[in-house]
Amino acid sequence: MKRANKVKKETEEKIEITQKMWVETMTLVFDKKACISCDLCRQACPKEAISLRVEGGRALPCIDENLCSMCGMCATFCPVLAVRLTLTNSLRGTQEEVKPILDVGGVPHFSKGMNLDNSHCPDGCDLCVKACPREALSFGDSGLELDRSRCLSCAHCEDACPVPEAIHVTRLFEGQVVVDTEKCPPGCDLCVSACPTRSFKALEKGVEVDSRHCICCGACIIACPYGAIDLRRMKLRSEGDGYSAVWARALDRLLSESERFLEHNEGSFARLVDLLKSSRL
Repeated sequence: MKRANKVKKETEEKIEITQKMWVETMTLVFDKKACISCDLCRQACPKEAISLRVEGGRALPCIDENLCSMCGMCATFCPVLAVRLTLTNSLRGTQEEVKPILDVGGVPHFSKGMNLDNSHCPDGCDLCVKACPREALSFGDSGLELDRSRCLSCAHCEDACPVPEAIHVTRLFEGQVVVDTEKCPPGCDLCVSACPTRSFKALEKGVEVDSRHCICCGACIIACPYGAIDLRRMKLRSEGDGYSAVWARALDRLLSESERFLEHNEGSFARLVDLLKSSRL
């Protein structure tokens, strides 16, 4: 049976890919405004359907709908929920968010990131709200509330909280970012501006990295046009072990690509860096 054709629509705000079947419709949406240019979706994609391009001075995903299998791997890895895959059933009149790659098995579920128990919060305390670089915490009818679409599990809130039982953060990656300050030109703060967790601090010469709050997302590498940043992801935290070829390939790219990608794709990466650099002139 012929596979249903996919249709892509793109605006300044989003990329939308739709695949219609008999009574069901799969819709994959990339929210450009929410995207932090971290490149995780491209690295995780098992079909290599995602690439990067410069748009408005930012590196944003570009999707080849013909290669995309609508598996939801990109949505699984997006740290800001900027990628969503929904299934609509016209017969039943239902719509739900889905991640088929997790449902079929072989790919484990990931750590939940930040866990909040506001029953332990002291009256009037807002230290975590002030500390969050993403404004993911706010006060609502039930007290302190977490917006998971904004939370990056950077642990700024956990460090600010005076009650150990209230907030617990488990980051998705363990790793390290190293900056060769000799390559940093005077006055450059592109990585500082790009970091979504405020883990970079500009110094008189180069920058300083706060490894405690770095989530190893890779946005700094994409932003740096001078090749001064090296990211090494050592471990990916998940609930259980994955066993599929898709999972093995994703691990290989995510945990190794910071070095191997530069080695094997130096030409294409250099072109992207040049485009980013020229767009900021």
